[in-house]
Amino acid sequence: MTLKPENAQGLARLGRLYRHLGRAREVTAVLAKFGFDGLLVRMGLTDLLDHVRNLVGLNIRPEPAGRPEKMRLAMEELGLVFIKWGQYLSTRDDLIPEAYLKEFARLQNTVQPLPFGEVERLTRSLIESGEVLKIAPEPLASASVGQVHEAVLADGRKVVIKVRRPGLKKQVTTDLEILCELAELVEKHLPALASLRPRAMVDEFSRSLFAELDFSREAANQERFGRLYAANSKVRVPRLHRSLCSEDILVMEKLEGLRLNDAEGLKAAGYDLGELAVFGAEVILEQIMIFGYFHADPHPGNLFIQPGPRVALLDFGLVGRLNRSTREILLDLTLAVARQNARGVASALLKLAQVGAEMPPDRERLEMELELFLEAHLSRSLKELDISRALKDMLNIAVNHQLSLPPDLMLLVKVLIQIEGLGVKLAPDFNILQAARPFLKEQYRRRVSPGYWARRLKNALTDAADFLTLLPGDLKPLYQMLRSGRLKSDFNLEGLEDLRHTLDRASYRLSFAIVLASLVIASAVMVHAKAPPLWHEMPVLGIFGFSVAALVGFWLLYDFLKNHRF
Repeated sequence: MTLKPENAQGLARLGRLYRHLGRAREVTAVLAKFGFDGLLVRMGLTDLLDHVRNLVGLNIRPEPAGRPEKMRLAMEELGLVFIKWGQYLSTRDDLIPEAYLKEFARLQNTVQPLPFGEVERLTRSLIESGEVLKIAPEPLASASVGQVHEAVLADGRKVVIKVRRPGLKKQVTTDLEILCELAELVEKHLPALASLRPRAMVDEFSRSLFAELDFSREAANQERFGRLYAANSKVRVPRLHRSLCSEDILVMEKLEGLRLNDAEGLKAAGYDLGELAVFGAEVILEQIMIFGYFHADPHPGNLFIQPGPRVALLDFGLVGRLNRSTREILLDLTLAVARQNARGVASALLKLAQVGAEMPPDRERLEMELELFLEAHLSRSLKELDISRALKDMLNIAVNHQLSLPPDLMLLVKVLIQIEGLGVKLAPDFNILQAARPFLKEQYRRRVSPGYWARRLKNALTDAADFLTLLPGDLKPLYQMLRSGRLKSDFNLEGLEDLRHTLDRASYRLSFAIVLASLVIASAVMVHAKAPPLWHEMPVLGIFGFSVAALVGFWLLYDFLKNHRF
């Protein structure tokens, strides 16, 4: 018997679900308990639900989907992976309706602390080696993934030990497989939700969750932040005892201080709360705008204030990354917003976003909505501007136009909202835009420097050279198909002679422009290097190159004006 591809895929999916039938049965029972059994039927799981019903006596009856709070309660009962999934969805303001966002934001990892005997078992090798003298039985913190205890090394230094809960990888792998299958079924059977690309979201979530489970990756993140702040006396990152760390255990120096949200304690210690709010925001903003590598979970428990003042950063399981091109587009977006330029904001959003619709978004309608957005939020004073509301409104506009923002960008939005909320709790007049202004000014100054544009031009020329180098190889298969007769065409388009001449002129001007840019760069290099021969301490070849470039430039400008190209 030959299976059709779709039938083979369906059997493979059922096979994976039946492989975890015990857990699938639990998931089904919990979803049915909260009124989502009808939703599972509509997802095409009738056969599997009938099988589960026979096993556990569950009465499956189609019902409408429950309210957002029922979904939250179901996630809490299903445990770690589903709680983390809800928390991940709570950051996707660009995709998830607000009612669900509010409910998912309430999800908490309420777990019982690991028994100390289990902690001793997990850390037995450290004790037996003599590296660790003793471990405090009471945990400093306990979460769904790990638990933290104070300890003392053989040389008397205080450290903290973070242990991963045992058995998590197997549990997470099982639940993620089930979640992936459910996401595929949603895409296939629920068109209203398919546009959210649930499978892609689950894939991204899976990568981040496995990264959180791998303490060796967290250690690498922590060491990278340590290098970034090695010469900065105002920021502390705990030093790892690398030889004692593993995939499921971290050992690091113990840093103490006051939590950033402990307003009374900070005030009693003599700190200016307004200055601390700005200081804490500047640390995170520097990571975002300068490093492109930022702490993505800056809640009060991960930010301590030490005398100086100095900020101590903790817990590097979740970090965000922004490459240089993304940071440049974000700067374009910020400058366009500041100038109330709706067209510029639309251009930046389209560069950042992944278009989810088959048809491209209506650019004119997008710009019109952005104009209304800018009028609504920038018509008030800076102190009155609600940055959280503004960010959410911009995300809503993106959703309406089916623009899906990258996950790291959504992490960035979440971090900015967190920082603003924390700052306002310390100082009611705190404004994150005021804190960001020095960084924006610095980035703008960098933008207008000759060195910046020289690098941009160099990169553009490099990209053009790469394109021209690779083009023959890319066209070779097409040529071979034409030559062998496998690809034939017979059509004649009339009236293209003017277009051909226009393209010829454009290509000549583009060639002149590339030669002109190369000449300017070469001349600048010779002037900077003072390459002989010199005339009045100026390189003759450099002066000659600039002169020729100027003549060619004036000629191109004259040609543009003459032919009304401006």
